[in-house]
Amino acid sequence: MRRLPLNKRDSVRTLLPDTPTNCSALFLFNLETSMVVVDHEHSPKFLSISYPDTTPPLYFIYTQAGRLLIIKQFLKHLKQPADIVVPQSLFPVINRYWPVRFAVPVLLLAADEDWTPKETTDYRVRLLKPAEAGKLQQAFPHDDWLWDFFSTPEQLLTKGQAAAAVIDGEIASVATTLAFTEKYCELGVITRPEYQGHGLALECAKALSKMQFEEFGRLPCWRTHSGNIGSWKTAQRLGLKESQSQESYIFLSNYAHVGAYAHVSP
Repeated sequence: MRRLPLNKRDSVRTLLPDTPTNCSALFLFNLETSMVVVDHEHSPKFLSISYPDTTPPLYFIYTQAGRLLIIKQFLKHLKQPADIVVPQSLFPVINRYWPVRFAVPVLLLAADEDWTPKETTDYRVRLLKPAEAGKLQQAFPHDDWLWDFFSTPEQLLTKGQAAAAVIDGEIASVATTLAFTEKYCELGVITRPEYQGHGLALECAKALSKMQFEEFGRLPCWRTHSGNIGSWKTAQRLGLKESQSQESYIFLSNYAHVGAYAHVSP
């Protein structure tokens, strides 16, 4: 196995086309702080993209299910707890060689090429400024997945974007750019319990997706799971449709997550 620095990754970039399915993985692939591991630099048959700053570390793995020796060799080196996102076809192999604690099928929704942004009608929804990073963290102290790939709220609001519903000076709901590529932006939304049931998540998602589309030309995409009905409905009301990709994905973990890890870390 060979770790590729940022300046050596062009040889494997073609393995990750810019599609909604690859939004998070491609975002990490382009980060200097991520780890990209292949079996061979110029003709790779195995690709792992990981981000060490999440708890636990998150891995995206791409290969064919029949490459048992390569997969087994890689998993042998995962000594610490980890989260793994893999194509469904790899699940039997991973489960054979790695102690899966739980598995959650990933449901991906995305905008069509002819998608049109929706305008928010809630005057309380606006773009957060970098100076409001502390307010964002204070509103969601246990939900750092909102800015996981940016490390901190400050970095999220500087390098990405967040649209929030601000009520009585406090952030009630927020939509953030979990990851983005040239063509797509993966959204994450959350609403504080006392404000749920009023459609704030959808209004925040409308505002953020409109900003991303008009400013960068990015189409929104959404990652959740079939059990999260609220998230699925919000994505549909935003105008997103379930991905018709030939390959579906599954989120695996051997870490003692609290609850069912509902956001399925992107």
